[in-house]
Amino acid sequence: MKKGNLYTFFFRCWWTILLLLFCYGFYLHGMHKKKQMYAVLKSKVNLLEKQLYTAVETRADLLSQIDSQSDPAWTEMLLKKHLGVVPFGQTKVYFEKK
Repeated sequence: MKKGNLYTFFFRCWWTILLLLFCYGFYLHGMHKKKQMYAVLKSKVNLLEKQLYTAVETRADLLSQIDSQSDPAWTEMLLKKHLGVVPFGQTKVYFEKK
């Protein structure tokens, strides 16, 4: 193609080239927004998965506590752990936090 023909072609369809450039710009902007939204949603999904895992562990722990409520050894362990109660004949040691 000659140099003059290229200029003629450009001036004849400049609006088409401009329209294509605008469309490409809008496409790039849309892809950028999509990637940002994907990153935000991915972080939310990760947070919810962590919360779900914690809730499942807590539920399993609570179910095991409910199942073993009639066990005297479990009751004794619970009293030691949460209330600091010790049976007769054992020495209680308390460490003060500073």
